[in-house]
Amino acid sequence: MAQPMALIKGVRITGGAFCLLFFLFTAYWLAVDLSEFGIDGLWDAWTSQRAGTNQVTTAFHLGLAAVQVAAVFAAFAGQRVAGGLLAVATTLTFATALQAFVATGIHTSDNRWFLHAENGTTTFDGVFIGSAFLLLLSFTAGIVLLAGMRSWPRRTPGDPPMRPARTAGVVAGLLLGVMALVCLVWQVYWLVQGGTGSLGMYYLGKGVLSTLLSLAPGWSSVVFLVLSAVAALSSLMRGAAARGLAFGLSIVTLPGALVTVIALAGDGSLFETRSTPGLTVLSDIGLLLDLFGSAALLVLMGRGEPAAPAWYPPSPASRFAAPGFVPPGPQGPPAWQPPAGPVPPVSGPPTPPAGAPPMPPGAPMPPAGAPPMPPGAPQPPQGGFGPPQY
Repeated sequence: MAQPMALIKGVRITGGAFCLLFFLFTAYWLAVDLSEFGIDGLWDAWTSQRAGTNQVTTAFHLGLAAVQVAAVFAAFAGQRVAGGLLAVATTLTFATALQAFVATGIHTSDNRWFLHAENGTTTFDGVFIGSAFLLLLSFTAGIVLLAGMRSWPRRTPGDPPMRPARTAGVVAGLLLGVMALVCLVWQVYWLVQGGTGSLGMYYLGKGVLSTLLSLAPGWSSVVFLVLSAVAALSSLMRGAAARGLAFGLSIVTLPGALVTVIALAGDGSLFETRSTPGLTVLSDIGLLLDLFGSAALLVLMGRGEPAAPAWYPPSPASRFAAPGFVPPGPQGPPAWQPPAGPVPPVSGPPTPPAGAPPMPPGAPMPPAGAPPMPPGAPQPPQGGFGPPQY
């Protein structure tokens, strides 16, 4: 069985610092939208899918901010789900920054990539410059996290990584596999229906991006396909990163799914058949998986079990230890010690009574407490070979 892998402490703390910067970027633009459009206007834009001019965020970014701050707390608190959360937060941040950097860098009045965006504004230029820095930071964070994986146990003592329970790992792996399959079917459907002419629109978002930090439909589907497939394999294999990956995917998809359900239920179009039945079925299945599947993953991965027994390195003992030297580290049970108090004198063989003949040399001593030998009694046999001598 392969040894479990986990992040070393320094890399975990560094990843938490990176995710803190990611969260500050996302939270800043959420605050900008809130101050620009107000809470009612922002909610109407999220639920009606009609964004305002130069609006930056969508409901997806609520989940993105949530998984980023969850990764920060897990990394700084030393939680054993930190590795998976850091991986999900870093991957989605990189995907968002790459999309925003490309789209804002190419968008012009004649070559439009956004539905409602104007060049030369403070918000537009700020997203372009910020996404460039975010792209470099997220790429660096990904390299650091990959380089900081080490097998367990290590030279320093510590608790082992946690993996999902056997039944929970299988169920979560199958659920994540279904999520990945839906993403794959979605890709095939769009490629068959749209052909090669729609690749720029579907995967790059040309002409269909609603906000400045929106993800193209195909690009978003590819990213979630990869994350769901990796999380499914890790859960089925009961890997140490499975719980963190499942937590991250659940946290990032649940807020957007809730907003979508509220919006569709509000206008009466929830589970309503549209002009494209195949796309409707895929959308409904994906929405149900994002909503109920994410909640189920949170429950299934809530508790784990150690991937290996607890381990502490053996303490090296000195080769030439002085008397009374106690080696450092945990010790075994104490050896037997004599009872406290004065030690009684050691008694020798009984002294023969006065007048008794002396014992010949080499004769065995009678046991302690035996009566003395009478005078003239035959001597006990002598040692050596041959018949006894009398």
